Amino acid sequence: MHFMNLAENYCTDNSEFQILPIEYEGNVSYGKGASKGPNEIIKASEQLEYYDEQFDCEPFVKGIKTINKIEDIKNKFTVALGGDHSVTIDVIKELEKENDFSVIILDAHPDMFYSWNGSQHNHRCVAQKTSEKHETLIVGVRSMDVDEKELIEKKENVSIIKSYEYDHETLKKELKKLKKSVYLSIDVDVFDPSFIRNTGTPEPGGFSWNEVINILKTVFREKNIISADIVEFAPNQNFESEAYSLAKLAYKLFSLKQKLKSNP
Repeated sequence: MHFMNLAENYCTDNSEFQILPIEYEGNVSYGKGASKGPNEIIKASEQLEYYDEQFDCEPFVKGIKTINKIEDIKNKFTVALGGDHSVTIDVIKELEKENDFSVIILDAHPDMFYSWNGSQHNHRCVAQKTSEKHETLIVGVRSMDVDEKELIEKKENVSIIKSYEYDHETLKKELKKLKKSVYLSIDVDVFDPSFIRNTGTPEPGGFSWNEVINILKTVFREKNIISADIVEFAPNQNFESEAYSLAKLAYKLFSLKQKLKSNP
């Protein structure tokens, strides 16, 4: 299935953008169903408008190819669709082969455990894994374990901005600590449950759609975003509008890269 049901001539090896569905769901903490997320987002993408009126562009003209292997990311701007958040670990591992970058994670949780349920590859360990090699900024946090709090305080290369303490100036200040090139990971629980309910661990007090888009606008202006992911969408009940919204979010990432990209 092509993203947006695009014609073949917009889905070639010459495409500037890529979609990578990763239908993986490991040992999740609460709600299940994240492995079904990529398919539902791609299915919903058929209903998207080609023209992004907010950023006055049509990213599909540059080509959007749906790929099947992480190894095919290469040096093209790719949006991976999870799956649970642990898929981020493997995407970053692949990008490390040719890039030096920092990581920004939009998430309701810091995901700073060394291991969870006997695995260091668990979705609750993502930021801990990224921080082994990369400066990591986590935005939108509003739930954590005291052990995570203590780990964050000890790590000089990890910063968090809690959702209820967020402001634009704080974001710009924290961005200065990061490298010019950045990988972006969006756990959909960063949104308030009034907007996105179908996710494994919804938390009250999240961001709205416009708040997230404004955060992304700043990030794309200030940094060279090399690739991104959207994870933890678990479609179970009345999820169609949410699937559509996340398909639109993926398309917004392409628009932002096209219109607001910062040079490396």
